[in-house]
Amino acid sequence: MQRPASGMSLYPGRFAGGWASRATGLIYREVPKAACSTLGQLMHHADHGRFFAGDVHDATEDVVKWPSAAFADAIARPDRFVFSAIRNPYARLVACYHDKVCTTQRDGSYYRGNLRAILMQHYGADLSEGADPRPGFRRFVLFLRDTLRNRDRFWFDRHWTPQAQHLRSFTVNGLPFDHLFHVEHFADGVAPVLAKLPPDRRPMALPQFNVSARPDLPLDSYFDDLTLHLVHEIYRWDFDLFGYRAFDPATVLPDRALDLAALNQRLADPHPPHWAGLGG
Repeated sequence: MQRPASGMSLYPGRFAGGWASRATGLIYREVPKAACSTLGQLMHHADHGRFFAGDVHDATEDVVKWPSAAFADAIARPDRFVFSAIRNPYARLVACYHDKVCTTQRDGSYYRGNLRAILMQHYGADLSEGADPRPGFRRFVLFLRDTLRNRDRFWFDRHWTPQAQHLRSFTVNGLPFDHLFHVEHFADGVAPVLAKLPPDRRPMALPQFNVSARPDLPLDSYFDDLTLHLVHEIYRWDFDLFGYRAFDPATVLPDRALDLAALNQRLADPHPPHWAGLGG
């Protein structure tokens, strides 16, 4: 059996990022910073008829995740419904920067220990309170490019991993998606998921959870010419697969609808394009 060019295993149990519902056939592939907290809360509501009190990522016994035995049972169900959501790569990366670099985490510390120190000392990022976040973001993108290009596994992080690589953990292991949708069209996209829930487990309203706070600045103002090229270099497959416009962060909405059959086929290919491996 050949190993995929992306470096992902073909081992049939590797469904990292998978959530499942005990009460329904829903299976969700988490994609960080693409409405994952909101969809995680929906998965919790599907089993318990209520949202989790707190950050759903802290839930343990109340949710079913891979590699638990209950997750294996869920993917064997004949009524399973496998879904996920994707987001504009520019908006996702800026949200990631503000949430994981600029903001303290739930325990009061900063994410990944000395990440901020590395960005300040080695990349010259000004992360002081009140500083313009845009120059620091551009230094952060340089850090990502170096991390991924050098295959530095210590700093390789799921929050800034390309979305295609997240979804591939299902498809290369034989679990295709029944539904994918753009976060930018959330209400229409989540409707088929809600339709799979019995009335007593269907929330009357689905609020947004864990929204990253950031200054009211135009999205495109974060990207200079170099940053645009680096983001395209790292996330080229996300732009290519999911219909987002490259080199145009001012256009957040996708240009085209998702072709689910084509996406499942391309994401399941064990030998993706050579340039897709930079973020893999």
